[in-house]
Amino acid sequence: MQVPKTPCPIEGLVPWWGGIYPIRAKRAHPVLIWLYTIHTKAPDQAMTIHYNVCQEEIVREIDLRCQFKIHDTVELGPFARRTILGRRWDFLKGDVIYALEGSRPDRNVYMDQTEMIRRIEGALQT
Repeated sequence: MQVPKTPCPIEGLVPWWGGIYPIRAKRAHPVLIWLYTIHTKAPDQAMTIHYNVCQEEIVREIDLRCQFKIHDTVELGPFARRTILGRRWDFLKGDVIYALEGSRPDRNVYMDQTEMIRRIEGALQT
């Protein structure tokens, strides 16, 4: 994944330290472009504040979270083998959204990673 020039949104959910947490603040930087502040809170621990998280680190974490690559084929059910055409991060859901080839040209299907995994597991059970 390449690092975008546009900033991640404040309160946007991003993967960090093994969980999905909101961005609390951002500021421009002359070299790193954007720096963020992320608050993390594990259930059994105190809140931790991460300052100066660069956009490249966030993109790397998003890339690690993606379980499928562009051009992979996945089986979502009987007779429903699809090729992944694209992917992007959804800051509202905190999940990857995949663009899958549709049953007809120019009719792409969009599905989040959680739903894709559920459908793949369902296809394997049948």
